[in-house]
Amino acid sequence: MDAAGSPSGDFLAGLGPEAADELRALGTRRTYPAGAALFLEGDAAHEAVVLLSGEVKLSVGSLEGGEVILDVLKAGSLVGELSVIDGRPRSATVSAIRPVEVLAVPATDFNEFLEAHPRVMRGLLIEVIDRLRTRVRHQLEFGTGDAMGRICARLAELADRHGRWDGGDVIVQSPLTQTELAAWAGLSREAVVKVLRALRQLGWVENRGRTIAIHELERVRERATR
Repeated sequence: MDAAGSPSGDFLAGLGPEAADELRALGTRRTYPAGAALFLEGDAAHEAVVLLSGEVKLSVGSLEGGEVILDVLKAGSLVGELSVIDGRPRSATVSAIRPVEVLAVPATDFNEFLEAHPRVMRGLLIEVIDRLRTRVRHQLEFGTGDAMGRICARLAELADRHGRWDGGDVIVQSPLTQTELAAWAGLSREAVVKVLRALRQLGWVENRGRTIAIHELERVRERATR
């Protein structure tokens, strides 16, 4: 996958002040409105991008002509660096879910920065390994998991990345529509609606629009692993 920043981490903060300032000096700040593509699957890779604010989704086209969402990344993530490193075309489309501001670093400058900072390169390698494991887990879910298990897995990820505790509940302001959640879980929108209804009946979640209250996070996590 053409992204390797930790979904819950902050790439610039992890560099340390001096290295972060050095990278900022190499890049250009840009803004994109919601729905805009930062780059498209198959594009040549001219730059790596650090998300300074907002959220993006990584997606590829399906054989049926639809969209398959690979991941959702928030501010702090590094995006698009793999194609910058290996020189191959972009492996996914990256689109703004909400308005975003980014730091775009030209490919040559980014590669020279990595060569000058081996610790950063090692950190990226660890992130790539972590994302590979995540991708393998998702593929296993698609091959063997039922619809409820897949949605519970995605809800658990949203809770980890976007949730805030309110008493005993986790409140998630989801960056995704139900259609996008379906594309992330490899399901139809109708299947997502049925699963959310079943979870409400169990008393595990409540949802209104993009606001999701998870009352039983541990049960959601357990159901995701069955």
